[in-house]
Amino acid sequence: MFPNSFRNIFRLIPAALAFILTLAGCSRLHEDLPECPAQLNVKFRFNYTLDRGEAFAEQVHSVNVWAFDQEGKFVWAGSAEGDRLKDPDFKIETPLGEGTYDFVAWCGLAGNDDFSLATYTPENKQQLEMKLKTVEKDGLNVSSSHFKSLFHGGKDRVDHKINPLAPSVTDVTIPLIKDTNDIAVMLVNQDGTALNDSDFTVTFTYADSWLAWNNAVRDDSPVVTYTPWSVLYGETTKGRADTDENDDLPVRSSLLYEMSVSRLMVDGNAYLDIVRNTDGVRIIHIPLIDYFIYAKGNRFDQYSDQEYLDRRSDYSALFFIDNDLGWYAAAGIYICGWAVVPPQSDPV
Repeated sequence: MFPNSFRNIFRLIPAALAFILTLAGCSRLHEDLPECPAQLNVKFRFNYTLDRGEAFAEQVHSVNVWAFDQEGKFVWAGSAEGDRLKDPDFKIETPLGEGTYDFVAWCGLAGNDDFSLATYTPENKQQLEMKLKTVEKDGLNVSSSHFKSLFHGGKDRVDHKINPLAPSVTDVTIPLIKDTNDIAVMLVNQDGTALNDSDFTVTFTYADSWLAWNNAVRDDSPVVTYTPWSVLYGETTKGRADTDENDDLPVRSSLLYEMSVSRLMVDGNAYLDIVRNTDGVRIIHIPLIDYFIYAKGNRFDQYSDQEYLDRRSDYSALFFIDNDLGWYAAAGIYICGWAVVPPQSDPV
């Protein structure tokens, strides 16, 4: 039998061996041994929607990300696109060493002909500005494109520390906000008067064509006149759909105008205008973003107005038209399927 002191020594041998092996595996105690590996990876998340569901793999098809040190200097850039983004474990490995970094991401740029990044090789993050491409027409900056989705993300003060005695991995996840929106404007007649797509001109006017590195709409952003990329004609009857009596009922014709617009802001001075082409009279002139916020209601009261606008990327507005091709304002407006009758703007 060994004395207790010897038995205690034997118990310490495995722990001592493990410590020695750790030092021998990766350490700077000997110049000829490698340093413990340390990796900083960038991942992405897109659940900034009303249903909060993760949609990165489904909606984001390319990513570009830049890293800056705490002096604001550019230190690294990475990009990826295609099927690899659908992998639940998708991430971009960086060569960054120990330090604290700020990250800026613009996603959805690959194959996107509607937006232009100021530079892909910035000296600082302030240079990562995004501009909407427009066409000059009659002295106006016009956009009539159906936008591909554009996303912005950022993460500040990410600490990447290296343990010289053990391998280390730091994952930074960048949350994304969708900056592109689809707006559907529907005109429906009240009495069966036929509507033609040549009867009206529909525009949405807003100064949101320049986005800063932090996703803010620049104060000096030029005004854009958005016009529809699609106009569809439709007909419905005012009877029950499950009867055979609809043939004798009045027909309601409708026009659906679809537009794509850049980021919407709560303080944006944006107007929807509808002009009756037969005499050039503007029959509708409303601050459309304000109306979108009216429709927020209590359903999404947990969000601020700006968060609601950022989480929602598809909007609709329905107006009723009378037999003089004017706005039947007494019927109100249906915004995103909900009736809204706020104080009405002067249509002139």
